[in-house]
Parts: sequence; C-alpha cells; structure tokens
Amino acid sequence: MNGYRLERACPVCGAASAAPLYANSLASLDGLDMSYELARCTVCGFHFAHALPDEAQYLRYYRELSKYDSQPSVSAIDQERNAAAVDFCLQHKLEKNLRILDLGCGFGALLAALRAAGFDSLQGLDPAPHSGRQARALFGLDGIAQGTLAQAHEVLNLHEVDLVCLMAVLEHLPCLRRDLGRLLQQLRLGALLLLEVPALELFAAHEGEPFGELSIEHIQFFSAASLRNLLSSLGAVVLGQMLLPLAGLHSGSLFVLAQTAPGVPGSIQAESPAHMDAYLAGSAQRWNVALQHVPDQPFVLYGAGSHSARLLPRLDEAQRRSLVAILDANVNLHGKRLGAWTVEPPEALARYPGLPVLISSYRSELQIARSLRQRYPARHLALMYHHV
Repeated sequence: MNGYRLERACPVCGAASAAPLYANSLASLDGLDMSYELARCTVCGFHFAHALPDEAQYLRYYRELSKYDSQPSVSAIDQERNAAAVDFCLQHKLEKNLRILDLGCGFGALLAALRAAGFDSLQGLDPAPHSGRQARALFGLDGIAQGTLAQAHEVLNLHEVDLVCLMAVLEHLPCLRRDLGRLLQQLRLGALLLLEVPALELFAAHEGEPFGELSIEHIQFFSAASLRNLLSSLGAVVLGQMLLPLAGLHSGSLFVLAQTAPGVPGSIQAESPAHMDAYLAGSAQRWNVALQHVPDQPFVLYGAGSHSARLLPRLDEAQRRSLVAILDANVNLHGKRLGAWTVEPPEALARYPGLPVLISSYRSELQIARSLRQRYPARHLALMYHHV
C-alpha cells in the first residue's frame, strides 16, 4: 500500500488497539490509492479498515468515480433487497404517513419501492452529483438533495423526520462513529432508523467472489452483534432485525430497525472472530484458482471496479505486459486511470481485434459475457469463475 494511511480507533467501542488480519492492496484509481488494512478490534472484536485513506479521498471517490448515479436500471439483486426492506417495514407495522428520509439514497430505488407500497412523504440525500437527475428520469422522484451524511443537518431539517433509512451506508463511512453519533443527536427522541449492512454471518468462505466483501468502498464489516453494539453505545434501541441471504452473491444483508431513546448507552458484548477467519481463508484458496484463468497472451480486461483493482496488483510481470487495455461501462470511469491503464468504454473493444477478453467481475460475469458474445460472437472470452 502506497501513500498516507490514517490509523483509526475502533468505530464501535473506540478502542485504539487493533490486530491486523489482511492487507487489502488495490490498484490506484484516478490517482487514488484506496488500499487498506483489515483489522480486528482487540477489545470488542469488530472488524474494520484500520489503516486507510483519509476522509477527503473517500469524498472525492464518491463525488467523481462512484457508479451510484450512473446506473440505467435497478438490478435484480437490488430489487430483492428493496423488496425485503419494504416488507420489513410492513412487518413492523410502520405507518404510511411517516416522514421518511433515505440518506445515501443513490438514484432513489428504495424510495420508489416505498412509494409503491403506499408511503408518501419521501426525501433523499446522496453525495453523488447526478442522483437527483437519475431519480427523476427513472422513477419521477423529486426531493433528492446532494450531500453527505455529515452534511445532512445543513441540508435538511432532521428534527422533522420520523424514519431515517441508512441502506448499505454504514459500511462505507470513514468517520462512522462521529457521523452516526451526530445524526442521532440531531433526530428527535423516538425517531426510527432503518439500517441495512452486508451481514458478516452470511459471508461465504467457499462460494462467491474471493475477498469480494473487502471492496474499495467497504471499510466496516458488521455482524448482528457488532451493529447492536454500535447502536447501543450511541443511545439507540434495537426493535428488530432480519437476515436476508442473497443467493446470487453468496452473501446477504442484515436489516435492523432501531429507535432513538433517552438514557445511558448500553454495554458492548464481544463478537466471535470465526466468521471472518473462515471467510479470509476460503477467499485465499479460491482467489488462487481464479487467477489461473488469466490469459498467457496479450489480452483486454473488461471491468474497472473493485475486482480489477484487486486483480491488477496480483498479476505477475509477464501478465502486466500482456494487458493491453481495460474497458468498463461506468461512464464516470472513462478516461480515468486504473493502475497504469486508462479506462475505455465497451465499444473500444473494436480497436483490439482478435485479442481475448478477460472478464474481471464476479457479480456480473455471465451478464457481461452474454452481452459481449452478442456483439462480438467470434471473440474469445475468459471467465474467472466459470467452473471455479
């Protein structure tokens, strides 16, 4: 890992003692080295990025390079997650007239799902600059502002909100304890929180993308125990929780409904290291198998996300010399540098006739392969996880 790294205290219990577990080395993206060191808190057992880029680099990443305001539609996985979130709300009999704020709303997919279920007082906030435009284009949604969680109190009247949604947000925040603690202080007592995080209990050691949970963006790794610890330590009461396995990803989500409450913060219970230890060991074994599918001749790489950022540092010298170009459909990445290569749009493949294409993705591997075969039926495609 290159460049300055911020060593931080445990976001859950505040302890300054952490044991390193894994160096998550990633190729630089547009000059940003987003590598980090995964560690385990020696006091409460929470798993988090201990040595990581500073907050300014993450803010620049989400402002300029993220995909959350450039997606043309809602994926099947995200539809499943949003449907589960709505069902979770209905199971807890939340009233349809609640004033709902989705922080980190992306292009408004959850808000659209809530509206379809009958909830009608909806607003959102996201740091990506085009989220509001995408929400209007895709769902006819208004009321989405631009800003970070830390800026929410400057943009919105948080005291008037009844339910705050933080879906797939907490795992991203470099200053998690500061920002979530400030948010809870600005909400009225009795306000509700709907939270979703990747569930450590559902990380699959022998299936799914190797090390895929350790993405560029994910720097906190929650179990039900650690999320309860965090909320309790900040003065929120957990009302209910639910695990949602996502078969297509071999992982899943943890949903929690909580409520702000007066009184002394609760105690913290240490969590088990078993899930993370098994995940890291299984990922290492499967990653070594997947690397055997890298072509031994000049090739094009399709994919410029976390998977490729992890792949590039692991190529040997001959493989790096053989990598001719990197392509990706995310328009925010076009013209940007990933490691030593400039990311090009998918149609640039026509400039590299005859070269095999290594698809660098787990989640979208087969979808990308189908699309490329339709456009370039004679092109050889190398899949890293087919039969892996």
